[in-house]
Amino acid sequence: MKLFQTLKTAAIAAVMGIAMLGVATAAPISGAISISGPINNPTNTTGVDFAGQGFVNGSTGDFSGITAGTLVDLFDVTFAALPGTVWEVGGFSFALDFLTSAVSPNAEGGISFSASGTLTAAGFDDTSGSFVFNSSTLGGIANFSSVTAVPLPASILLLGGALVGIGAAARRRKNAA
Repeated sequence: MKLFQTLKTAAIAAVMGIAMLGVATAAPISGAISISGPINNPTNTTGVDFAGQGFVNGSTGDFSGITAGTLVDLFDVTFAALPGTVWEVGGFSFALDFLTSAVSPNAEGGISFSASGTLTAAGFDDTSGSFVFNSSTLGGIANFSSVTAVPLPASILLLGGALVGIGAAARRRKNAA
């Protein structure tokens, strides 16, 4: 009887581990991308009015397949109407969710702000990221970057699932006794 109980506990732990494996193999977006683009009225504090397409300055991680100079679709943003998509390139897109700093004038005669948002791409989980924006009156250029949050390692999720399974088995064993 004790062997049957041990096998049953092991089976439950294995099923929970396999279930958690599906969660652990999720693919969050990781890396960073830097983009520049022309803007109208670089001192506007109510939103960003892009004056056409931008281009990639550099990229790392999952964005590394997007080479410098690649054209980027830019979308105007009104701060009072967030969330809103800001850019799309190489199958990736970034939507601003909320500002994390006030929009303020900067030393280049433009504005600066930081924001949080969501990166999306086919084959990846939606991923939280940060967005840093700086504009300049020199040529009406905006430079900004999007960086993803560092995801928890999959092993932590597996360990958590195993601990939950062991705890559930111990509780059953205690209740049976």
